Amino acid sequence: MALWSSAKELIRGDPSVEPGLDLDSIRTKIYRPGLTALERRHLFETITSPFPADQFLVHIVALAELTKDGKDVATFESDILPLVARWLNYWFRAASAIRKKGKEREKGAKAQELPKEELCLNHVYEYSTNLLRFSFNAFREQDICTLLEQLLYMCKKTTASSDIKNSVQMVDALVTYGGIPRPLLERCLDVLCGAYGTLKDLSEPVWSTISNLCKSHSAQNTVTALLDILRSPSGHCDRNTNTLRGAFILLKRLWQANGAHGLATLSTTAILSALQLVLAANSARLELEILETILSLLRESSFTDALNQEDSWSILANVLAECSQKTTEKMKVTSSGSADNDPKTQESAVKGAECLNKIVLVLEDCCSHSNFSHKQTLMDFFLVVSHRLPNTTAEMLVKFYVDEHLCYPSSPGWLADSKHLVKCFVADQARPVSVRMQVLEEMSRVYDLVETHLSPALTCQFVDPILAHFPAETDGQVLENLKAFALKVADHPSKQASDLAIGALARCISPEFSLNSTTPSAETDLARSGPVPHATYAGPLVSEAAVATLTSIFIRALDSSALKVKEGFFHVLRAAHSRESDSPTRIAALQLLFRLRSDAANAIYVTPVFDSECLAAALGRTAEFRDSSKGVQDCPRSRQSRQELRTTAPSSKSPSITPQPTGSSTTSRSSGSTLRSSRRHVCWVYREECARPDEAARGTGNVVGSSSTAGGKPGSASGTKTGLTLNIKLWLETLISILQQEDDWEVYSYVVVHMPSQLANHSLFVQAVPQIQMLRSVLCEQLRSGSIREPPASAGIKKSDILACLFQALAILLTYHQSFSKNEQDEIVRAFLVGIGSGERTTRYCIHALAVCCHELPLSISKSLNGILQKMSQVITQSQIAIHILEFLAGLARLPEVYVNFREEDYRTVFGVSFRYLQYVRDQREKGAESALTRSSVGPDPASRIRRESGVPVEASLTPSAANDLPQYVYALAYQVITFWFLSVKLVDRPKYTSWITKNLVLTDATGREVIDEQSLVTIDLMQRVTYSDHDETLSDPRFAGPAEETIAKKTWLLGMSIVTIETALRSGKSQITKRQPSATTHWTYLSRIAQRPLHQIPISSNTITDAHEEAPPVAVLPNHILLQMASSSWRIPASMRSIPLPDDDATQRAISMFDRNSMVDGHKVGVIYIAEGQTEEAEILANTHGSNDFTEFLTELGILTRLKGASFNTQGLDREMDSDGEFTFAWRDRVTEMVFHIPVMMPTDEERDPQCVNKKRHTGNDFVNIIFNNSGLPFRFDTFPSEFNYVNIVITPEARATTGHVAKPGVTEPHQRFYKVQVMSKPDFPQISPAAETKVLSGRSLPAFVRQIALHASVFCLVWANREGGEHVSSWRNRLREINRLREKHTPSAPSNITSPGPTPPSAGGISAGGGIGGQRESLGFRRTSGPGFFASSGDGLTSQRSSIFSTATTATETDAGGFVEGESLADGYDFSKWAA
Repeated sequence: MALWSSAKELIRGDPSVEPGLDLDSIRTKIYRPGLTALERRHLFETITSPFPADQFLVHIVALAELTKDGKDVATFESDILPLVARWLNYWFRAASAIRKKGKEREKGAKAQELPKEELCLNHVYEYSTNLLRFSFNAFREQDICTLLEQLLYMCKKTTASSDIKNSVQMVDALVTYGGIPRPLLERCLDVLCGAYGTLKDLSEPVWSTISNLCKSHSAQNTVTALLDILRSPSGHCDRNTNTLRGAFILLKRLWQANGAHGLATLSTTAILSALQLVLAANSARLELEILETILSLLRESSFTDALNQEDSWSILANVLAECSQKTTEKMKVTSSGSADNDPKTQESAVKGAECLNKIVLVLEDCCSHSNFSHKQTLMDFFLVVSHRLPNTTAEMLVKFYVDEHLCYPSSPGWLADSKHLVKCFVADQARPVSVRMQVLEEMSRVYDLVETHLSPALTCQFVDPILAHFPAETDGQVLENLKAFALKVADHPSKQASDLAIGALARCISPEFSLNSTTPSAETDLARSGPVPHATYAGPLVSEAAVATLTSIFIRALDSSALKVKEGFFHVLRAAHSRESDSPTRIAALQLLFRLRSDAANAIYVTPVFDSECLAAALGRTAEFRDSSKGVQDCPRSRQSRQELRTTAPSSKSPSITPQPTGSSTTSRSSGSTLRSSRRHVCWVYREECARPDEAARGTGNVVGSSSTAGGKPGSASGTKTGLTLNIKLWLETLISILQQEDDWEVYSYVVVHMPSQLANHSLFVQAVPQIQMLRSVLCEQLRSGSIREPPASAGIKKSDILACLFQALAILLTYHQSFSKNEQDEIVRAFLVGIGSGERTTRYCIHALAVCCHELPLSISKSLNGILQKMSQVITQSQIAIHILEFLAGLARLPEVYVNFREEDYRTVFGVSFRYLQYVRDQREKGAESALTRSSVGPDPASRIRRESGVPVEASLTPSAANDLPQYVYALAYQVITFWFLSVKLVDRPKYTSWITKNLVLTDATGREVIDEQSLVTIDLMQRVTYSDHDETLSDPRFAGPAEETIAKKTWLLGMSIVTIETALRSGKSQITKRQPSATTHWTYLSRIAQRPLHQIPISSNTITDAHEEAPPVAVLPNHILLQMASSSWRIPASMRSIPLPDDDATQRAISMFDRNSMVDGHKVGVIYIAEGQTEEAEILANTHGSNDFTEFLTELGILTRLKGASFNTQGLDREMDSDGEFTFAWRDRVTEMVFHIPVMMPTDEERDPQCVNKKRHTGNDFVNIIFNNSGLPFRFDTFPSEFNYVNIVITPEARATTGHVAKPGVTEPHQRFYKVQVMSKPDFPQISPAAETKVLSGRSLPAFVRQIALHASVFCLVWANREGGEHVSSWRNRLREINRLREKHTPSAPSNITSPGPTPPSAGGISAGGGIGGQRESLGFRRTSGPGFFASSGDGLTSQRSSIFSTATTATETDAGGFVEGESLADGYDFSKWAA
């Protein structure tokens, strides 16, 4: 005990003990073998009694020696662990304080250089570990728990890795040599997991510890505790992500060990379930670890096998889905640039996304195996992470949903899945178009079921996400599918669903749209507020598609829903008016608005085609023009590109849609202002847009009308179901606003091209009279002042081309003249007068319009006629408009009520124009213009050919000038004008013009010799016949001599250019004289009044006609006597003027018979075909046996009903004996022209024997010209009647198409209240020269005369055209002249002649018929007239010689050998009969 006491005092530091005593020597003294328990206890208490901190190392060394480094703790086993726990706590706090003060040891420092506190703490760690290693079984569990709790506390609080490392060693010792108490197992595992997840150099030691645990009796508890750590991360605020990460990795190693080396087994389901919960920690690094682990595991077949066995794919999918969601959220935070953004988090999120993409590819490979049974689970996962799917996986997913019908209502969750597919694949425009369209097609199929079986509310939930994507779409193909889907929804019977579709489309045009804006008051607001700003989020392609879809909705609803029609019209009209909309969008809107039409019942419909190609060609907007043009760019499809089209942005304050008065807006625009287009962008081409929209063919509506009156009752639309009307006034005001204020060339050009076609539909604007009046005022003002804007230079057209379009619109507008005052009508005519001379096309259009005015506005034309003629006389140098001027003058000559106030100078102006064109043709002949007659030179370009085949007229200017190519027609027209107008002169005034006309009909050839051609000669012949007489045709009388006469003597002579036949009754001397001239055959009777023989006169004895034995007649007269009575008496007659007796033989009779077969008038045949409602085939059309009432009225005014059987005139092939072609037909005739109409409805119909109506076709099929009365309600196609000879079809179409039960406008019976479109269609390669080449509109009152006139001109031209290759067409008058010449050449010696006959070549030399000079073999029809003086006044050479002989006594010196003319006398003077007949 003495020894112990000494040691005790030494330990305590008793001052009596010598300091610095070596500890080893103490050990030797205090430790000896055989210490009793009491001594050990006393020694323990002494060592552990309080002592200064700086002596701690001595004490712990002593304690270690006492316990043999923890191997012997007998007698104090219950006290030592609490003591060590206190020491750990004390020195941990001391070390922590030192660390906090920054007294960390430097790198490379030696262990003994550690602070005392660190050194003491390490000694305690080491001693504690030894105690647990060697004496675990000696300790109580509660003491172990106390030590362990202290250790765990230190681990949670420490910031030094050395503490963690020492703690792990202690726990490992505890696990290896004993066990962790159950209550502290999870806390110990927390520390171990944290160490594993934090310190790489401890990963293996920790794993070793965990392995030992998993091999012990606590193995299951350990696994459960590890899983609990993952399952409840959110319940432990002190559990960091490193702990979770460590637990996850440790569990992964346990699962991978799969029970090897005695380790506990772990199910895949358990670990995956835990992983799903651990994600609540929201750690990017942990999530990355999980994803990387799953990726590595998926590449092991054992893992997938385990998933299959345990059916754990759904858990895996949930874990991956949540990882994907969290990764996405973190990447969003990263991309937003938030202040909370952590670079490490960003890096982990990016890597996690990459890992997810790899996992998706692995899973895709799994799904590709046919025996894979968990495809549904993975597909659900793919749907959740669809934004991460590569395109191949996306295609697989979509295909799976389509094949399995998972979006159908029969599938659970179909609505959510459908929305998700739409959101991820339709809305994601980075996806392949094929995938997106596949989804849309499936949604369309689903909608077909939803629409039928589900409620409207659920239907709206389904379609809303699809329609909501419409504004953001940029791909054209997808837009087409979206449009089709929107159309389906709009067709839904529920207003809720259809409003959803229309609203979505309307928002693409206007972002401020709401369903309430479609109320009727909203239409009024449109006129007040102007256009709504364009949606900033909907691109041009989308807005155009939206308008196109609204157009289709409008058309499809025309026969079902008036409300949809009005809503569609409202939004389309907004798009057209808004200047904030891009050009393609506005043009898409205009396409519908310009297709609106009203039928005979005033019901609105949409026409499938336009008839505006002429005007489109004028502005270079045909497809052929675009294909052939260089530098033409497609229209831009972006806002930026649209701004390039407008060099100046429009005003921020949108103009009102209501048009401004004509004096303000129009005149404020100077004529030099230019429509804006910085580059050659083409947004519309006629050929392309003509086929749009596809539904136009079904746009036959009866729910919305154009008129609010029916049968005089206001408030309902005639012929419609609902009685609702469209506000056409608003559309017309928009149109006027564009004409006045538009600065977008694409929009403006579209309007001016398509406006005339719509204006032709009078029924559409029946309630827009004020707007029609305003439009007239605007057009007249702009045309009169020339205030229209210049087209952009890049358009490649002239201002005159725009003028042509506007003049065409005014030509249609003039037919609204009943709504205009007389002054306004006069203003229209004056506007056309301004256009003459403004360019070739403009001049032509104005002349054509004036031709219509002659019928519709005769008083206004009469008032301005002098100015019109002056204008035409000023432009006669333009050869390309020769035909149009001459046709106008020829037609005017047949309208005496128009030229009733003509003066002499007016007549001379008309004749002067004709002479100028005759001279032009003669000059062409002199210059060798024969080359212009080649067939290739007259053919139109391919654009014309294509369009004519579809039955729409082609712009005449596309072909070379017909005046240049076929001067024969100009020649014929000029002579017609001379003939018609000479006949129109009053009889008493005609002699004033004969000398002047004759002089101009004589020409001088290249040698200076005066000559006269055949046509001039027959024209002079006509003038000679009618200058002093207006008698009609005469008729021969076979019983002229009376019944008492028995013997008739007949004799024929050639006298000048006529054949004179005299038939004389020998007894009475009564004679019938037949004079056959080129222009006519006349019959006269001659009777000498025999005086009473004086009583003192002896009887006359004569043997002239009797033998000596016969009784002499009282009077004996021979035909020769009659001839001599009309000749000069006792005067020398030149040889050329002497009559030439013709022998009475068969040859002479045949010649005269052939002469008589040439008609005395210009004969024409024209077919008139009626097409009933809905008819398109030739056979059914020709089988018609009657027409409509207005067709019958048309025929009645077109000609005169004439009996065919026994007809004495040329019926142009119609049977005159057996009524095989009908009993009657219509025909028309004036003094020089005859037209016979072939009318199939008046011909017999035998559908059994002749189902193809060949008997009818043999007439109409051989007619050059047919008049088509098209009441079908469908566009007429030229190829409806195939024929080699039908060159021209004059198509008459009611402006309001017929509907069932209506063949004319309801309530309209007066012809002037009905209107018809007249359109001349021609065969390919046939020039278009008619005034109706561009569609014209005429009232029913004016229609027959106008159509008859253009049919006549067309027939003349066709005859010229048909003979263009073989030479020329020779008229009947010229044929008659030639027959006379043949007889003269046969019976007299040949002599030089002043008469020119051009012969077959060159055909341009003249000789074309004028004034009845066109015709074939004809029969005469006339009436008997009595004779008068001057019968033998002839156009032949002899008469002028006869006149000269009166003043000449030396005929041999003054006569020419051949002509008999006075020497020095001009040829014109010689033919001027007025000088000697006056």
